[in-house]
Amino acid sequence: MTLATGTRLGPYEIIAPIGAGGMGEVWKARDTRLDRTVALKVSKADFGERFEREARAVAALNHPNIGTLYDVGPNYLVMEYVEGVPLKGPLPLEKAVTYAGQILDALDAAHRKGITHRDLKPANILVTKQGIKLLDFGLAKHQAAPLAEGGATLSKALTGEGQIVGTLQYMSPEQLQGKDVDARSDIFAFGCVLYEMLTGKRAFEGESAASVIAAILEREPAPLTVAPPLERIVKRSLAKDPDQRFQTARDLKAALGWALEHPAAPAAAPARPGRRRGRLALALGATLVFGAIAGLTISSFRRPRAEVRTYRLEIDPPEGSRFIFGNNIGGLALSPDGRTAAYIASGTGKSGLWTRALDGGAARLIAGTEGAAYPFWSPDSNALAFFAGGKLSRVDLAEGAPSPICDYGSGPRGGAWSGDGCIIYALLAGGLFQVSTSRGTPTPLTTLDASLGENSHRWPQILPGGRFLYFVRSEKPENSGVYVASLAQPADRRRLLTTDANALFAPGGDGRDYLLWLRGGTLMAQELDAGALKFKGEPRPVADPVANIGNMGQMNVAVSAGGVLLYGAFNLTSQFTWLDRMGKRLGVVGEPNEYGIFRLSPDGSRIAAARDRPGTTDVWLLDVDRGVSSRFTSNAGQYPIWSPDGRTIAFSSRAPWNLFRQDASGAGNEQRLSNSPNIQLATDWSPDGKWGLFLEIVPDTGRDLWVLPMTPNEGKMAEDKPRPYLRTRYNESNGRFSPEPPPHWVAYQSDESGPQEVYIDAFPLPRVKTMISTGGGLYPQWGAGGRELFYVSPDFKLMVVDLNLKVDSVKPSAPRELFRLPVVDDGYCPYDAAPDGRRFLVRATPEHGASRPLTVIVNWPALLKEGKK
Repeated sequence: MTLATGTRLGPYEIIAPIGAGGMGEVWKARDTRLDRTVALKVSKADFGERFEREARAVAALNHPNIGTLYDVGPNYLVMEYVEGVPLKGPLPLEKAVTYAGQILDALDAAHRKGITHRDLKPANILVTKQGIKLLDFGLAKHQAAPLAEGGATLSKALTGEGQIVGTLQYMSPEQLQGKDVDARSDIFAFGCVLYEMLTGKRAFEGESAASVIAAILEREPAPLTVAPPLERIVKRSLAKDPDQRFQTARDLKAALGWALEHPAAPAAAPARPGRRRGRLALALGATLVFGAIAGLTISSFRRPRAEVRTYRLEIDPPEGSRFIFGNNIGGLALSPDGRTAAYIASGTGKSGLWTRALDGGAARLIAGTEGAAYPFWSPDSNALAFFAGGKLSRVDLAEGAPSPICDYGSGPRGGAWSGDGCIIYALLAGGLFQVSTSRGTPTPLTTLDASLGENSHRWPQILPGGRFLYFVRSEKPENSGVYVASLAQPADRRRLLTTDANALFAPGGDGRDYLLWLRGGTLMAQELDAGALKFKGEPRPVADPVANIGNMGQMNVAVSAGGVLLYGAFNLTSQFTWLDRMGKRLGVVGEPNEYGIFRLSPDGSRIAAARDRPGTTDVWLLDVDRGVSSRFTSNAGQYPIWSPDGRTIAFSSRAPWNLFRQDASGAGNEQRLSNSPNIQLATDWSPDGKWGLFLEIVPDTGRDLWVLPMTPNEGKMAEDKPRPYLRTRYNESNGRFSPEPPPHWVAYQSDESGPQEVYIDAFPLPRVKTMISTGGGLYPQWGAGGRELFYVSPDFKLMVVDLNLKVDSVKPSAPRELFRLPVVDDGYCPYDAAPDGRRFLVRATPEHGASRPLTVIVNWPALLKEGKK
């Protein structure tokens, strides 16, 4: 279309031509209404789908480095007029990185709105007095057809006349192959642009379209003569496989900033005698890892003083998932070489153990790890071990298929992998165990010291020189702490620290060793002479806040040699909230706190809830109407259940967590209901008052359901002894009696089919087991009259099933969703149904609590020199 000066298109008056392209012509024009200069992009033909797509894409963007779309006409777009010149290299390094950062800011803004540019090239990047302006989103989200085979056909298909089009040299391999295009294709094009800014030459050249395509698909560009960190960034941006590139523009910008701050690898710190080779290897490993930080989100970036080299980054949870950290679930770990993070995340179809390389690439879910907890690495960083489904398993990352090592029963509390093919692991109660990594029978490593009130040894860590570190939990707080012992003589131990949570030994990569532990919510570090096991200097803060599960004695921290630190700061605070059957909030009860398992009284007037405090957990009572709370137990208490008349509360208390009862008014003393060497957790009280249902954890069969005969009027143990209700080689838990007296059914969850599923079976003797959930289920509860059963799906939706109960059969309907629960999976039942089934009380958590990112600190020991967090 030829337009003369003065021609009008609507209110826009043509001034002069600017340029032309495959889709149309661009004109300088004047908006006669606002008296401003604009750029008019006019279609050569009818206003087609591409221009509509461009309008939608650009109109959604508002960014200083993106040309603004003002208006849309019948066959033209009205855009911001930008005075500038197309980007051209070579440029000085700092200017190139500055422009690159502005381009990446623009791409990040577009990508966050789901917009892919698809035609990023120097001609679409103008350099103005104010900086970079990114233009022309005309190809955004356009789906290309696959290119035909053969050089001549390729040339014709691309140009119509066999000539190379400028766009071709910036197209990604997947773009050329007609595959799906996303933000990573823009990353490839940006890599081409950056290469050109640095060298003044195109990354991929050729004498024909076919030869250019072959170069993009098969060859690497000529090496750059820039600092290695920057060269690695360009190389990763130009990876043929999209999964091997930077995954977001924001990550790429973070890596560029680091490369400019640190153009050369720092000199290795002086090594102590006898450890030089190890220190050198660690220093080199750290340099390789953080030469091109990627796949992460920048948390905070400031220019440190020249002598301080620290870098903070964040790892977001995988899309549609959230990090898990709580009771019997979750966990994180750093590989010994500091290159890869492992963590547990849960979401729709994406639950299990994930890994993510700290030098780039997408997060990877390891198949077959649903329900995994507390991962830990092999010494060579090539394999992971984890707990799931009553088994300790390992997975070699090169193979990707988990294989079992041994059965562990239930209640894992961490593990560690030694260099001689042995694993140490811990359980909820008792001492540490050891087992060969090639499968075998576990054998005890440590034993509890009853005279010190010890109830568990947990969170082990292998130390240099054949020693190991572990946390001791005791009924006597003064005896809880961190100990060191020899693998050869585990009974010969030394206490390093008196604390209520575990600690980590940390080679800092600066020639010093440290011990990390929590003081409140602050992560502290103090130099440690690993040979003499003596502290040096004073403890200094490293990070704040850091998550800690008080009743587990675990801080959510991982550390690797070479000064790399990973931690989580999840908000585990919750508030009791009423929801209707649609998930609508109806009101709150009491003040927020760190609540665990809880239960409504039979009349719905009170809540008995476990509440964490440092080192232990107690039961508190909350008045539903007034929101007033009062402590019910004072010597540790969990898993409260109400008698049918609401006058008595049974609960679990003391090591090893046996069953107790006390008057709900708080009057009188608590009374013991059971005396067992095994952990017993109360789960329900029958509606006729004659039976207590509890979970017992034993080494050989794991989690079993038992019944305890009770006296209906007094809530005391009857003369009959407890007996097993379900005792199998699988794990059964969260048992609940049907509501009619006497109870004829028990709902529970079991992992006999692999993932946890909800079942119903007859009572008092199991005989008609029926699976209720599909695709996983947790925390079953009965509705009014036993006509419904509720449970929680793996992606934390509250589900309901209609029931038709006969004398010898259970006929459930298909499960249907009620609503998504506003809670974090911390290993405790998150809801309780009101007696009429019309309302639900939940432990609602803040929206940000479940999705807060993990933080990585590179070279964290430098913070100790600054005295900064």
